[in-house]
Amino acid sequence: MTGVLSWLALGILLGWVVFAVALLVTGAAAAVAVGTATAAVCLLLLRDTVALRGAMALLAPFGVMLPALALRHAAVKFGAPVPGFATWELALFLLAYMAFLATAFGVIPVDLYRLGYAPAPVALMVLAVCGYGAVTGNWFLPLVAVLGQAGWIMGWGSSNWFDHVTHVLLVPVAAVALLGRVPLSW
Repeated sequence: MTGVLSWLALGILLGWVVFAVALLVTGAAAAVAVGTATAAVCLLLLRDTVALRGAMALLAPFGVMLPALALRHAAVKFGAPVPGFATWELALFLLAYMAFLATAFGVIPVDLYRLGYAPAPVALMVLAVCGYGAVTGNWFLPLVAVLGQAGWIMGWGSSNWFDHVTHVLLVPVAAVALLGRVPLSW
């Protein structure tokens, strides 16, 4: 099951990249069609290529967040009422996540990553995210936290909950989203 979910996540992400590029020159419907076709061709015909196997080896485990963000982006372009993130939320996330990564890499001498292995801290973190979602009315983050917890409990992929709900690629994704909000005056 883990392999199927990993390949599905990679397909969603490859389709998302093509979708985002296609949006520069076409509408949402055509961009989704091109992105979906690209994902299908990659997964069905090109899965055994060095490029895709290399991408899988380099990027897995994907977890829930990246594919969920990709699907969220496409849904928003079709006008679905998916809650967004405030600029301050993205900035705070980016700073906090970079600090978290620094602790995981040993740059900051605190091991926060180890909390993702234990049931009690994971349950408290999921409850905190759900509480934040209840206060802000944003159901997207609680959904990701709960789906990540479900995958973690079922043993699909990593034995650390953080690997199910975060990914190092969230740093450039959040940075690009923040840069996209900077007003340009030429």
